[in-house]
Amino acid sequence: MSQPLAHICVIGAGTMGRGIAQVALASGHPVHLVDPDEAQLRVAGSDITARLSRRDPAAPALVKARLRTFTDLTQTPTDAPTVVVEAILERLDIKQAVLRRAAEHFGPTCVLATNTSSLSVTAIAAGTPDPSRVVGMHFFNPVPVMRLVEVVRGLQTADEVVDTVAELAVRWGKSVAHVRSVPGFIVNRVARAFYGESLRLVEERASTPEAIDELMRSAGGFRMGPFELMDLIGNDVNFAVTQSVWTSYHYDPRFAPSLIQSELIAAGRFGRKTGQGFYEYGESAERTRPLAAEVKAEAVTGATPVVLHGSDDQLEAVLTRSGLEFSREESDTPRIEFVSLGSVMVTRGRSAREESARRSEPVLLLDRCLDPSTATALALASADAALTDVVVALLDRAGIHAFPMADIPGLVVARVLSMIANEAWETAHHGVATPDDIDIAMLLGTNYPIGPFAWSARWSTRRVLELLDALWSSYHDPRYRASHALRAEVQTTSHDGLG
Repeated sequence: MSQPLAHICVIGAGTMGRGIAQVALASGHPVHLVDPDEAQLRVAGSDITARLSRRDPAAPALVKARLRTFTDLTQTPTDAPTVVVEAILERLDIKQAVLRRAAEHFGPTCVLATNTSSLSVTAIAAGTPDPSRVVGMHFFNPVPVMRLVEVVRGLQTADEVVDTVAELAVRWGKSVAHVRSVPGFIVNRVARAFYGESLRLVEERASTPEAIDELMRSAGGFRMGPFELMDLIGNDVNFAVTQSVWTSYHYDPRFAPSLIQSELIAAGRFGRKTGQGFYEYGESAERTRPLAAEVKAEAVTGATPVVLHGSDDQLEAVLTRSGLEFSREESDTPRIEFVSLGSVMVTRGRSAREESARRSEPVLLLDRCLDPSTATALALASADAALTDVVVALLDRAGIHAFPMADIPGLVVARVLSMIANEAWETAHHGVATPDDIDIAMLLGTNYPIGPFAWSARWSTRRVLELLDALWSSYHDPRYRASHALRAEVQTTSHDGLG
C-alpha cells in the first residue's frame, strides 16, 4: 500500500469537502463526491471547475472526466482501491455511521479517513468494522491554499494506513505533521495559548485588544493579532473549540475559556460575520490603530550617560537603531543603565515593581520581540515617570512605537509566546508529536512566524523557563506550570550555556 490509491471518495460537498476534492482532482485522481443534497453537488462541481480553471484552461474537461457526483454512497463504484475522506458534521455518531457504511460498501481494503478537527479518531474508528483502517486526515481551510495536513493515528490505526494517507497528502502538495489522536491534535491544542493568554491580559486590564493585536503583529511577527483573528474565525467557533479542548483535558486550567469571550457570544457579537466582535465591522465602522505613548520633547535621550551592561541582542539593537552613544560594561544581568535615572531590562516574567525592589533602583521593563532589527512596536512597564519618558523617546529614535501597559508579569509578546512554547513542549513530552512536526504544524496550519521550538531556541529555553516560573510565582495558577520536558531540556543544556 505504499502507492497512492487510485480513487478518492469524498463524503460531504461543503466548503471543506469540495476543497479536498479539488486538490485530489488537480493531482490526477478520479474523485467521487457524495452528498445527499443535489443542489449542493451542483454548486460544488461549478465551484471546483471555476477554481481549477484559474490555473488551467483545460479544467472543465478535466473535471468532467475525473469527477463524478452521487447523492447516495452506495451508488459509487467499487471496482478500484479507494480512499474515503469524510468531511461532514462534527458529530461522533454521524461520522461513525457514515464510515461504517463506507467500510461495508468498499470492502476490507479501503482506507477510511476522517477530516475531524475535534473528535477522537480512536472513538470514530470504534464504530467501524475494522478500526485499523481508520485514520485522521485533518485539512485546514481553504484546503487548496493551506499546506498542512495533520495525519492522526488512532489507537488501532495500522501503520500501512498512516503511510498511505501521508503519501497521498504529499502527492497533493501538502506537508504532513504526524500526530497521535488526542484532543485538539497539534494545532488546536497548542494554539489555545495564543488566544487564551491574550484574553487573560485583557481580563487583567493590562492592555486593550487593539494594543495587543498591534504588538503581536509589530513585535511578535504574527500576520494577525489574536483578537482580530478570533473575530475572523468567529468567536462562537473559537470559543467552542476552546471549550471542547478544555473539557476533553478534564478542565485543565491551561485551556480554560474566557469570560470575556463568552460574554461576547451571549451578546451575539461573533465577529465579522455579525458585524461586531472585539471590533466593529460594516461600512460605517472605522478601525483606528491604537495610540502609542506620546514622545515628550523635554525627554532628551543622550543628556545622561548610557551604559549597556552584559549581552542582550534586543537591548543592543534598540541602542544601535537609536543612534545613541553608549558605553559597555560586563555583567551577568543585561540592562541599559541611564545613569542617575535607572535601568531598562527585557522582561524576565516579574513586574517592574519587583525588579525595582530587587535592584533598589527604578527599572523599566521592555517586552520581547521576534526580530529586534525590524520590530516597530514594544510594550513597556514602569512605575517611574521620568524613566518612562526617556525610554519612550529612545524607542522613538529607534523607529519603535512604545506601548506602556499595566505593570503585570511577562508583558505581552514574551508571555504569550512562552505559553505557546510551553504547550508545545508539553505536547511533545506526552508523545503526541515530535518537535519538528509541531513546528511544521504551527507554521503551516496557523501561519505563525516561527515554530514554538524554534522560538524557544532563539530566545533560549532557559529564558522561557525563567519567565514561566516567575509567572507561577506571581499567580500560583496551575496554567503557568512549566512542562517537565522544558525544565529537563534546560537542565541538560545549562552546563554549556546554551539553554
